[in-house]
Amino acid sequence: MKKDVYDHLNDMKMDINQFEVEEVSEAEKSRVMMDLKRKIRKPKPVRWRKMAAAASITIGLSSAALFGLSFTSFAQEIPIIGQVFKWFNDDGFYQDYDEHANTLAMTQEDNGIRMTVNEAVFDGKTLYITYDLITETDLGETPWLDGMPKMLDESISRLVSAQHNVKKINDTHYAGITTATLWPDYRVEEGSFEFNINGILMEPRDDAEVIPGNWKFQFDLKATDNKEQVVKLTSAKNGVAVNIKRAVFTPMSFIIYYDERVSTEQQIKWDFISVDIEVRDDLGNIYANEHNGGFDSQHSNTFEKLNPKATKLIITPSVRLAQRDGTNENGSYYRNEGSTAPMEEFELDEIVIEIEK
Repeated sequence: MKKDVYDHLNDMKMDINQFEVEEVSEAEKSRVMMDLKRKIRKPKPVRWRKMAAAASITIGLSSAALFGLSFTSFAQEIPIIGQVFKWFNDDGFYQDYDEHANTLAMTQEDNGIRMTVNEAVFDGKTLYITYDLITETDLGETPWLDGMPKMLDESISRLVSAQHNVKKINDTHYAGITTATLWPDYRVEEGSFEFNINGILMEPRDDAEVIPGNWKFQFDLKATDNKEQVVKLTSAKNGVAVNIKRAVFTPMSFIIYYDERVSTEQQIKWDFISVDIEVRDDLGNIYANEHNGGFDSQHSNTFEKLNPKATKLIITPSVRLAQRDGTNENGSYYRNEGSTAPMEEFELDEIVIEIEK
């Protein structure tokens, strides 16, 4: 069974006599303890065994700190393999991703920033990469990576819709997940990937301050196990139709592929037309999801792990029609937040999928 950092800490044996004692101030002792607690904290309650492990190591280090030991460098080396998915699991979407991840542990350093790609998961549709950044300078609250993953075999297809999500752990430590998805109707069973970063923006804006650098990673992955079920069910109303084409089930998620059709009348009347889907099962569970992007009328959403007791998926398509507030200098339509321009929202009839066991 794969171990995470807390399991490893459970197995760790420490001899207090192996450390060199030095005198430090009370303020330094307090700072060390606060720094250590930040580095081993978890975002929400976990099983008692793991909490006990974290507590025991903290108590042990607290005793050592009374003798003037500094554990800043030791705490800095605590690995975060298997932890990034947990840090980003606020809505339950990444609940089981760490159990099916490929450990990469690849490090590149440039311009005072050390980037380590920890793990990657590929479900045949979307690539998920976890990493952490150790930096000599503060990167701000919401840094953004200049670069996206790519597939090296362009004859298959390429990754699109890349998204970076980076969290600040402390002034010198950041953790992130980057996702990138294949063209809407594509799936592959394996691939060679590269993840090249050309700089780090202090904010996710084109005009933000950039810290230049060059961090390059390359790796091969096979898709997780999956089972595909052809669906071909449609729901339509008010000139909008949604066709659920198929569902793909993996050990940690399921993916719904669908397309939309909008009548010419509605396209003429409205400037913005968006379609989304909500999925629940016959047990009443509503599944967290991420939209994988779309091209033309084709879309896919990835949902959290299916409850093994579920026998049906109930899909509710929702439609949002809106008119613009104006046109910018590039000729693109825009609608302001809180706009009073006309807008309509409605739901289509439910689509029920009988899950094939």
